[in-house]
Amino acid sequence: MSESYLHFLYQFQYFDKNNLQTTDNELVEIIKIGRLNADSGADFQDARIFIGNIEWAGSVEIHLKSSDWDIHKHQNDASYQNVILHLVWEDDKPILRKDGTKIPTITLRERADKKLLQKYQSMMESKAEMPCQNQFKEVDDIKKLSMLDKVLMKRLEDKSLIINQFLKNNNADWEETAYQLLAKNFGFKLNAEPFLNLAKNLPLKILQKHRDNLPQIEALIFGVAGFLKNENNDLETWDEYRLNLRKEFQFLSSKYQLQHKILGQHEWKYLRLRPANFPTVRLAQFARFIHENANLFSVLIHLENVKSFAKILKIKQSDYWIKHYVFGKKSEGNVPTLGNASVENVVINTVVPLLVACANQKDNREYLEKAVRLLEELPSEDNNITKHWQSMGLLVKSAFDSQASIEWFNNFCLPKKCLSCNVGVEILRK
Repeated sequence: MSESYLHFLYQFQYFDKNNLQTTDNELVEIIKIGRLNADSGADFQDARIFIGNIEWAGSVEIHLKSSDWDIHKHQNDASYQNVILHLVWEDDKPILRKDGTKIPTITLRERADKKLLQKYQSMMESKAEMPCQNQFKEVDDIKKLSMLDKVLMKRLEDKSLIINQFLKNNNADWEETAYQLLAKNFGFKLNAEPFLNLAKNLPLKILQKHRDNLPQIEALIFGVAGFLKNENNDLETWDEYRLNLRKEFQFLSSKYQLQHKILGQHEWKYLRLRPANFPTVRLAQFARFIHENANLFSVLIHLENVKSFAKILKIKQSDYWIKHYVFGKKSEGNVPTLGNASVENVVINTVVPLLVACANQKDNREYLEKAVRLLEELPSEDNNITKHWQSMGLLVKSAFDSQASIEWFNNFCLPKKCLSCNVGVEILRK
């Protein structure tokens, strides 16, 4: 049994309301259940309920046991003083308002449908990753589509909150925020953290002062990344390109006081990466992107379609990195630029969150519409989660669908929040 199940019973009125009475035998008639409250305060706001001969307007609070009211310290919270009805599974203690008056209480244990409870418990006890997977195909497509919309908006809002934290840390500097977010994205999963630390230690403002000089940008980026430190006392084995970067960085690091902000080479991961994804290659590509794009934030939020992003992201790294995956070892063939999958990843994880954050901060819905349009334009991601949904009959055609399905699975299916899911509720209601 869970409070969310009692919320479900009350919200859809799935309990016996014949001769409905409080624990003090006062007749109850629910005129308006109120609206579900997602913020602090009682569970349902603006309810209208007849208790005895009096119509009350206020809130409804729901607990498994009435004593939970005191355990949660609602008695000391002003936002709970307008509760007109306490809905519980078990009444184990009379509950009083701050003024000493008793809060009317209804118990649902004997009024709830036992078959419905069994159905809910069966879903909660399911060993499947998706508790509803055997009934999923029975649910109307409109319910599934509405859930995709709901979870995608939640995912975008959550990512927007992350951007807000970046903004706060950067004193509302959108350029620096876009730069740090893009840097983290260039590290993809394995090297996201060292890339982000690099961006924090090497502010965009410094790089912009040298944006017309690619070798200096590379010197700054590879230097702060730790690749120009003589960790193994092997300078005699270094090639001319690396030695020149080191010499340049020694001057620039002193000028900008970067000596104590240099990462260790051990922070960068190579395990199970294809050579084209080595951090050295990604750093070179990142350097070239900064060199080519002065106003980073404006570039990222004002391009109109995925093709435009592909054009600016698929720029060639410098000549040295066309022929090298790592320092000092020439490759047999040319090193590729960012592939389509990487471009799509940047749009999904950098551009779209920035647009949503802009929509919220600047109160401009056009940014949100563009974010959704970009996701609809991108192909679906291909992973175990999307494959599982497709095996259940869910159409996953675009990144809009795949991003929503990932959110749905991770934050509703795995924690079994079926009563917060349109499909789960529909299955129970049937």
